[in-house]
Amino acid sequence: MKVGAHRTAMLPIGFVAVAAGLLLATSCTGEKARGTPTGATSSATSAAAPRTTVVSNPSAAFDPCTALTPQLLATHQWDAKPPEPKQDTAAGITWKGCRYVAKPGYGFVVETTNGTLPQVREKYPAAADISIGQRKALRYEARPDIPGGCSINVEMNAGSLYILTNVPQTPANKTLVACDIATEIAQSVAPLLPAGS
Repeated sequence: MKVGAHRTAMLPIGFVAVAAGLLLATSCTGEKARGTPTGATSSATSAAAPRTTVVSNPSAAFDPCTALTPQLLATHQWDAKPPEPKQDTAAGITWKGCRYVAKPGYGFVVETTNGTLPQVREKYPAAADISIGQRKALRYEARPDIPGGCSINVEMNAGSLYILTNVPQTPANKTLVACDIATEIAQSVAPLLPAGS
């Protein structure tokens, strides 16, 4: 009897973790596709985009997929699924890192990007100025039409560290606050950035 009850209790957690992963995949793709033009429209709008010096490989100095070790992921319960590498490029901006699913039922992305804080501020004027350790950062809801998401960009010399959380709005997650989770992740990951990066 106890074994059956245990299996029944575990089923929703597994379902929530899978659902979180699917929602994260959808919202991550949607945010960048919606916020940054691709395809034929990108050439028209990239001429109007701010000109900045960017590195072609923003992750050369820091790779989130290796910096977030299995031990770190386990300590924070961010290891419901193995990390999934991802890389996107749109209108000259590159994101590279990994997607994670946490045991409490939310997903998140940690990536380096050549997108700078001034570029983020231009795109999201309502972004809140925050500090993550000694670094400047911006926190914002990139998709306010989809509740449960929050993004943070932490300043780096050649761009920024990008963190996106996706907390599915379910009864099990009603006490989880996406921007609080994003801030916690940023505070845990930013100290891993190499000095001078």
